Formats: sequence, C-alpha cells, structure tokens
Amino acid sequence: MNTGKPKVRAKCHVRTGDTVMVISGANKGATGTVIEVDPKRQRVVLDGEAAVYHTKHLRADPNRNIEGGRVEKPRAIHISNVLLLDPETGKPTRTRHERVDGKVTRVSVKSGHRFEAQ
Repeated sequence: MNTGKPKVRAKCHVRTGDTVMVISGANKGATGTVIEVDPKRQRVVLDGEAAVYHTKHLRADPNRNIEGGRVEKPRAIHISNVLLLDPETGKPTRTRHERVDGKVTRVSVKSGHRFEAQ
C-alpha cells in the first residue's frame, strides 16, 4: 500500500572496506576497517583495534554439536562516531560529495583526495 510519502535513501559517509578512526566512545582514537554498513539504522561494524564486541553465553547442546561457553561477536556502533582516514595525511577527515562524469565520488575536505568507488 502506498502511503504517499517518498522513500528517502539513507546516506552514509563510509562504505564497506574503508579505513576509519573512532572519534568518540570507549575506543576513541582507534582505527579499523568497515566490515558492514547499515544505512537504515545508521550503524557500522568495524574490524581491527577499533572493533567493539559483546559476549554471548551459550549453553552446550550435544545433540547439535554445540560447545558451551562464551562467544564474542562484533557489535555495531553509530556511524557518527567514525571518520574516514585520509590516505595522504593519515588523519581523520570529513568528506564532501562531488559529481564527476555522472558518478558521485567522495572527496576529502582537508586534502582534496578522491575516494574512488571500489
């Protein structure tokens, strides 16, 4: 059923595979790689030293060959808590979007470096 409201596509300043730095929270200053982006919820899952984990306790189930114990899974953090790392300066930078040849590319505000689509 159409409600009459236009669908708005959520925008993100980071993409999967980008190297980012955490700018707030417990892991402030840590760098990592983006594993997953959820634009609708505005969340990212990171890998590396910036990764945040939560622990889940599992009960052993011999019928399904599941060993009990603690399992750590990566946890998503809000996208506003990370900034893209500029490869030229090695520092976190904000990005702007520019249209080149009909394609939108991200450009570093500080150095002007273009982040090409992967």
